[in-house]
Amino acid sequence: MATQLNPPASISMGDFGIVESMSKCLAPKLEELRGKKIIFSAEDKALVPVDGWGFKAGQSYCAPTITTIRPVRENTMVAAIDSSSIKIADTEEGALYAIKCGVAMAYGGAALMHFKLGPMLFYLSESTVYDSELDDRLARLVLSDSDVARRLVRVRAERAIQFELSSHFRNSIILVDGSLRTSIFEDRSRNMSKIAENCVLYKNLLAGISKNTKLKILERAAAPLAKVPGPAYIDVDIIIKSLIKGSVGSNMMARLDRNSPVLRVDVVGDRDLALGKLLGNDPVASGYPETLRLAHHISTFTGTEVTCLRSHVLNSYDVTELASDDIRRTLLGSIMV
Repeated sequence: MATQLNPPASISMGDFGIVESMSKCLAPKLEELRGKKIIFSAEDKALVPVDGWGFKAGQSYCAPTITTIRPVRENTMVAAIDSSSIKIADTEEGALYAIKCGVAMAYGGAALMHFKLGPMLFYLSESTVYDSELDDRLARLVLSDSDVARRLVRVRAERAIQFELSSHFRNSIILVDGSLRTSIFEDRSRNMSKIAENCVLYKNLLAGISKNTKLKILERAAAPLAKVPGPAYIDVDIIIKSLIKGSVGSNMMARLDRNSPVLRVDVVGDRDLALGKLLGNDPVASGYPETLRLAHHISTFTGTEVTCLRSHVLNSYDVTELASDDIRRTLLGSIMV
């Protein structure tokens, strides 16, 4: 007679010591949370306190020097560059990516013109990646990780535009979305260092503006700016250079408008002149240059563009579209929340 295996009436995780083991995998330290100032996270959004973090009671610190930014009313061309990249398709040997760039210009305090570059398609396979001067290990990573591949395409495209603008403009300001630093994805002939050299040679000012920072120490260092009513900056060069490899130019935390967010700003050249000319030639709304805002919107892919790119690939390259499935949705199902 076969023995029947009856399932246990109840199972408790406590019987296996799992809960206790989880509680000890890290020291919770929840008591240290008591009395803290807090911001609840919202998905992947970068949230900052409106009035800054302030300082801890009894905290000793060296008061940083706050430098006021005074607009320089000297007509100067401002050119801002931004881009976005997406994956369009996969093949058995590689993947197809698209890049779209935006360049926006201002002069004398008013928007002047803007350009949309792309979308352009790049097929990354083993042969194309190994021809791109990448280290072998990095090349393999690009082929296996689509996020890294999109970063490669974006960095190469942005550097190409920045290099050409820095070579052809004179006495202008070139604005970059993000910090000024070298990248492992750069082309050796068009890297950030050469762009900075061009700017010095042709008397251009190069500035990189970051909308947020992951370094909490910079937020604390910039806390005094929360009480400054107008445009101003604090030097954080020592902090950045001690923490980040490959940083280019001088580094600041700056407020570009009254009661606006504090941004990280990197500058190659005279920083007072760069920020002064920026405020004197580029409209600043809510503390962010209008040229960078426009370049961002120009470079964002629309659903129509993605559909057109797919149609172009199907009609132009004799490809065969295979039926596909969302594995994650198949395995986990779809639950409406």
